[in-house]
Amino acid sequence: MNSKVDAKIIAIVLAAGAARRFGRPKQLERWPAPAGPTFLERALANAQAAGANEIILVTGNAAVQIEAIGRDWAQGADQNYRAVFNPHWQAGQGFSVAAGVQALGPEVAAAVFFLADQPRLAPTTGAALVAAFKAANDENAIIFPMYGGKRGNPVLFGRAHFAALARLEGDVGGRAIVKAHPEYVREIEVADPAIHEDIDTPQDLSNL
Repeated sequence: MNSKVDAKIIAIVLAAGAARRFGRPKQLERWPAPAGPTFLERALANAQAAGANEIILVTGNAAVQIEAIGRDWAQGADQNYRAVFNPHWQAGQGFSVAAGVQALGPEVAAAVFFLADQPRLAPTTGAALVAAFKAANDENAIIFPMYGGKRGNPVLFGRAHFAALARLEGDVGGRAIVKAHPEYVREIEVADPAIHEDIDTPQDLSNL
């Protein structure tokens, strides 16, 4: 593995979901409404704040609109960025995780997975995961943020798990990999209750 200083870390923003319960692409919603940044822009900003060398945006539902927002944001933020399309976006998040990981090069030491429906996530949370990975210097590491004794998102996976992540299908995400390798899991406390939030319905959004 590269040195702690040189370790290349990628942020993967999962923004391909069908948002069936929400009724429209929630990645395009704004918070605070009606004039705040979109959920997608907030997720991208959090990925940048984590200190990622590059951001990979995984698209599917409303891909043209979402890729346009991502491209404009990256230009304004001067951030290395690219979008990859998940053709199986309707079949579950596992395919999106796999699409993001399949786009990684062999030089990447770890990937942090951000969800596009956590608009109140603190910018410091992703950065804490990255700092913990660099301190551990362990490509087997799986790092979760913890608040109130409960794990949340985003989650960081070291390079040792990329092959398994790249084979994911359906709506299982990385849970099976975490369950199979509890010895590699690290938990770090963060002062961010939003790691447990996700916006699935319009009522969830109005509750914010």
